Amino acid sequence: MLEDLGRSVTDDDLARAVRRGREGAERAFGILYDRHTPRAYQTAWRILGGSRADVEDAVQETWVRAIASLDTRVSGGDFGSWLRSIAAHVAIDIVRKQRRLDFDANVDVALDENDDAAVRLDLETAIASLPNGYRTVLVLHDIEGFTHEEIGERLQIAAGTSKAQLFKARRAVRARLSPRIEETT
Repeated sequence: MLEDLGRSVTDDDLARAVRRGREGAERAFGILYDRHTPRAYQTAWRILGGSRADVEDAVQETWVRAIASLDTRVSGGDFGSWLRSIAAHVAIDIVRKQRRLDFDANVDVALDENDDAAVRLDLETAIASLPNGYRTVLVLHDIEGFTHEEIGERLQIAAGTSKAQLFKARRAVRARLSPRIEETT
């Protein structure tokens, strides 16, 4: 039945094959994995600040959790979004275990005064260089589309704290990406 698995088969069809353990389930899982792992990896990478070992652990745990909960997943929703949501949760769990989330309202990001405008950081590097609290909220809100209420619930912070962290994160990213304006006197 699943002999002609490929791009034309929907994620829901593939997930059903994996869930039921039918013939072709291994191939179906492989296709799902190939389709969705890059974005899950990217989500975890951004939240974890680029720690390759942590990101690989997060992606592996993401798939373990996804396969375990395939029976509870509602068909028809976007499989990729669902998987990235799991990846975000797993990455947040890793950050929490390492006690790296910092939501200190007094934390501010200072720019290196010796930073040459010609050596500006790209967006991914700018995001990765943010303090953990800023980076996590920025990725969850601006990239993954979570609301401040959802972020607050997941990170166990107030929605207002999420908004403040997002404001500061955006300001820090803009400062890292915009060319330095030399003051003329």
